[in-house]
Amino acid sequence: MKTVDKAFEILRNEGFVPKQEEFGISFKYQMATVLMLDNENDENFFNMVLPYIYEVDEENELDVLRAVNKINNEMKVVKLVVNEGNVWVCFEAEIEPEAVMEELVRFAVPTVCEARVRFYDALKNSENA
Repeated sequence: MKTVDKAFEILRNEGFVPKQEEFGISFKYQMATVLMLDNENDENFFNMVLPYIYEVDEENELDVLRAVNKINNEMKVVKLVVNEGNVWVCFEAEIEPEAVMEELVRFAVPTVCEARVRFYDALKNSENA
């Protein structure tokens, strides 16, 4: 079974309502849309993202990059990136054969949302500085 299909079943068993998409799956968590991308060429790669959490423009770019860097330095296994003018939270991991997918999914979902909260806090603090 493909990684994204396993994640779909786990999310459904955890009470989420995942939807099949052409890129993988999507589901709601804490009023945000979380995506799990299907990596057809690498079934050992787990990739969950929280896209479009903040728009970047010329006026806020430096503050955004500082906040992104702060969170990337503070948190493990997540990284924030600027992708086409928006901040995305990414959770990426290589899946070992003995990995327990249920544990990975249960950890990844709240972790991407925690990174979003920390990013907003870091951005707010940089604007107040």
